[in-house]
Amino acid sequence: MQKALDQLGFGKCYHMRTAMNEYPRDCAMWLEAFEAKYDGKGSFGKKQWDQLLGHYSSVCDLPAIAFGRELMAAYPDAKIILTNRDPEDWHRSCGNTLLQARNYWLHAVLQRFDWVTALVHPLRCKYWQCLFADDFEANGKAAMLAHYEEVRATANRSGREVLEFGLADGWGPLCAFLGVNVPSHPYPRENEGADWIVKMRERARLRGRAVAGRFLRVASMGTVVGLGVYWVQAMSRGFFPFLYVG
Repeated sequence: MQKALDQLGFGKCYHMRTAMNEYPRDCAMWLEAFEAKYDGKGSFGKKQWDQLLGHYSSVCDLPAIAFGRELMAAYPDAKIILTNRDPEDWHRSCGNTLLQARNYWLHAVLQRFDWVTALVHPLRCKYWQCLFADDFEANGKAAMLAHYEEVRATANRSGREVLEFGLADGWGPLCAFLGVNVPSHPYPRENEGADWIVKMRERARLRGRAVAGRFLRVASMGTVVGLGVYWVQAMSRGFFPFLYVG
């Protein structure tokens, strides 16, 4: 959907990758939104949504889908598209991708040492806890269906139209709903599967190497400083370490 909206000329679409990979500092605001809704901690309203999403023309995917009702209230003129997927296929797909990122051991380690992971991984854990009670296997499909019903009911109460869109529907229904011409090229389809896992783990390993490099530089600087102090102290005592006269 993100690619489709981009290709139709609606500008930038905010996606999970936007927060996780491009603007990780956004994760702090998303965490505040989760805490306000699910923990009763603070508030998160139109002002905060504008700050987080105001420079985008649309939003999709996690973590935004956790706030369907709130976003519909904040943006009463926005078009609503509900992407229908088979619960079994969706559950299997998320279990093979997003759940693997949630449980990847390196993320849990890196969040203690890397500022990016320290922002991203707590958000990842938070939405897993809030949406699926930390048990995606047992609660995932029910949560998905409950989300669909909440979107439909919220839209119905305010008399707003919802496009029930299937990925196999192609451009036709989407373009008719948005009032734009149908492009000449095929509807974009993305099925990352195992490639998604490879990319996720590679990003984590790159962050790990960057952290290790910083530690090594700090350690090297500490060694040099230590040798310098030793040299100065030795010189002050009239002892010349490593001095060789041949």
